[in-house]
Amino acid sequence: MGNFNRSVQRCLAVLRSFRSQPKQTLTSIANETGLPHPTVLRLLGTLEEEGYVRRDQGLWTLTPQILEIGFAALHSMGVDQFVQGALQSLADEFSGIVNLGEKNNDEVIIIARATGAGEQRSLFIMNQRVGNTLPASSALYRALNVTENEWSMSRYPDHHVVSVGIPVTHGEPRSLALGISVSIQAFTPERIEHEVIPRARQVRKEIRRLMHLGDI
Repeated sequence: MGNFNRSVQRCLAVLRSFRSQPKQTLTSIANETGLPHPTVLRLLGTLEEEGYVRRDQGLWTLTPQILEIGFAALHSMGVDQFVQGALQSLADEFSGIVNLGEKNNDEVIIIARATGAGEQRSLFIMNQRVGNTLPASSALYRALNVTENEWSMSRYPDHHVVSVGIPVTHGEPRSLALGISVSIQAFTPERIEHEVIPRARQVRKEIRRLMHLGDI
């Protein structure tokens, strides 16, 4: 534990608190992180000085400068405009929402996302976005643990959505999965099996090539 730095840990906790609430008071950040008010204020002051947060009428928000770190992270993970284009083509073809996820402990974190034009605007997937995590019960996570020729499926009748996932890579150094959510009314299990899954596998192959990943 010689390299452990509590101040850095606390600063990261403050930044993570903005995931659930983009505009926060000092009190809400303290409650979310469990840190004392003076500590939170000191950390926010440092982040403000560095240009990563700002305050307006008592509310703290992140600034666009934080995107420098986010874009650098995406680049390091191999997500570029070509990978994004492959995901977008799949989303557009089936008027759905496509996620590329990477295993993160007992969750899967969304590292790229595309939303198709048209009908998908009526789809609601719990307001997910890049950087969000999905639980082990999700189709995207369960796809991490199936074989090359298998897929996972989760149905969300309340949101009129069905989600399917296929593995992209397994194990070290990375475990990735590709998922797509589509209208539950428009896509029967048969249509998913014979249309969506084969096309997703084609996109998987393209993603592996673009991200310089080997087969499973």
